[in-house]
Amino acid sequence: MKLFHGKHLKFYYLVSIFIMVFLVALTVFLAVEVRNSLKQYDYIGKSEETPNTISISGEGEIFAAGNIAKVTVGVETENTTVEAAQVENSEKMNGIIQDFKKLGIEEKDLKTVNYNIRPKRQWDDGKSSTVGYIVSQNLEVKIRDTENISQVLSLAANSGANQVGSLNFEIDDPEVLRNQAREKAIKNAKEKAEGLADQLDVKLGRVVSFSEYNRDNSPVYYKAEAPAGLGGGETAPQIEAGENKISVQVNITYEIL
Repeated sequence: MKLFHGKHLKFYYLVSIFIMVFLVALTVFLAVEVRNSLKQYDYIGKSEETPNTISISGEGEIFAAGNIAKVTVGVETENTTVEAAQVENSEKMNGIIQDFKKLGIEEKDLKTVNYNIRPKRQWDDGKSSTVGYIVSQNLEVKIRDTENISQVLSLAANSGANQVGSLNFEIDDPEVLRNQAREKAIKNAKEKAEGLADQLDVKLGRVVSFSEYNRDNSPVYYKAEAPAGLGGGETAPQIEAGENKISVQVNITYEIL
């Protein structure tokens, strides 16, 4: 009975050693597999070799006359007190705004872009003193009907504005024209790439990268038959809108086969 018990213990001892060895081997195996998996993960999505590429740029331009105009109209008033200068300035500017609305310009197209109060100083025997205050207010006017530009300028002067400037022409929805310029730029770049590929005796593959740069140019062309319409004369200034240029430059990288 004791002999059987000793043999039994020896058997369990050997089994325990076998299990321990097995577990150690399994742990080492799993560790190696995890390490290999992590190393493989580093290369997911990466090419085995860096592809040969051609990078080329193209440009597309679209010219169109601006269909809206923006002009800044201002009123500057002086008085001995801030309150008096503000009242005078507000009365003149409010009158100008009402006249613009009567002309058909909507409230959403009238935006105050500046309101400033500053002291008027006078120097006497090397000393500075405040002798009054200057209040200035500027209104940006969006003119959707460009046929009314001259009328707007004349109305501003006759309504009390003593500052008119920053006239520029814009395209109300430039994205449509920008898409057209982009198509021209892509076509220009592709033609260049195909020509270069023929010279190098290679074939173009897929597009590897693409970038785009937009440049809108809004020049102002005008001529005035009267000094900016500010003299109160009957002749309104004649305004020429000219053309706006929308330019798109693209950079495309092709894989070469």
